Amino acid sequence: MTSPKPSFLQAELPTRQHGVVLFIALIVMVALSLVAIALIRSVDTTTTVIGNLAFRQASILPANMAVEEAAAALFQDADVAHVIRIPNRDVDLPAENYFASWQKSDDARGVPAQLQKRSAFPVGGKMLVDASMSGPQTEVRYVIERMCKNDAAPPIAATNENCNLLPPQGPFGTTVGDSSLTLPSVPYYRVTIRVDGPQNTASFVQAMLR
Repeated sequence: MTSPKPSFLQAELPTRQHGVVLFIALIVMVALSLVAIALIRSVDTTTTVIGNLAFRQASILPANMAVEEAAAALFQDADVAHVIRIPNRDVDLPAENYFASWQKSDDARGVPAQLQKRSAFPVGGKMLVDASMSGPQTEVRYVIERMCKNDAAPPIAATNENCNLLPPQGPFGTTVGDSSLTLPSVPYYRVTIRVDGPQNTASFVQAMLR
């Protein structure tokens, strides 16, 4: 015949069970805290990326304005109200950020040295400040390069040997009656634009004009 177990042993079992539950609850709370921190960081990262994309999109309009300014400086029929034009495209014109040849200073992104940093932009170079569309903090800098070699001393004439020229299209129609009529080749002009916006954002845009 077995004797009954002492009552003090039965009283200790619930106490041990409560200790295990508390330990598991602490582990679960730590895990939930880590998940909450990760979620907050993920939301902050997403907000930062969306903000950067918005700033990038906002820089497109000022970049278009710089392209129009460059086209007005190069071509007579681009903008009749433009004051300063490039009278001789065979020589550099710092007032219009114009170079008669490729400067061979591009980085891995294809950005010339004059626009890689704010401090590298030439003193006295033309800079646009767009306060109407993107706020007073937006600064637009651009450089125009004619796609020619700079091996020779200026002036550099645009020829097939030293420039990337666009082949001319043939004459339209036969009303002139002169089969020997030839049109001159047209060089390419590369416009590189740097837009500095709010919160130290910088965007780069390139366009080819001819």
